[in-house]
Amino acid sequence: MMEFAVTIEGFTEEGKAQWVLAIDAVGDRLLIVHEDKSMHWHPMADCRFAKAMAPDLPKPVMIVQPMRQPQVALPNRADRRRLESNGR
Repeated sequence: MMEFAVTIEGFTEEGKAQWVLAIDAVGDRLLIVHEDKSMHWHPMADCRFAKAMAPDLPKPVMIVQPMRQPQVALPNRADRRRLESNGR
């Protein structure tokens, strides 16, 4: 499937478009993600083509490094014996 975006009559702001996630050809609807991260179906009749991404062009990828969790240092054998001998 080719990725494309549409403007939605009475929904999108001037000069802005929304990417289409899925097409319901039977119901003539397009699935769109709203800014509040909710998904809604919109009738195709209310939508106008805005732009498309060519399927043969590479897509930009952002590499994300996972954040390392702080390490809790466990006492070694000498530290444990010292703690035990001190009654702790």
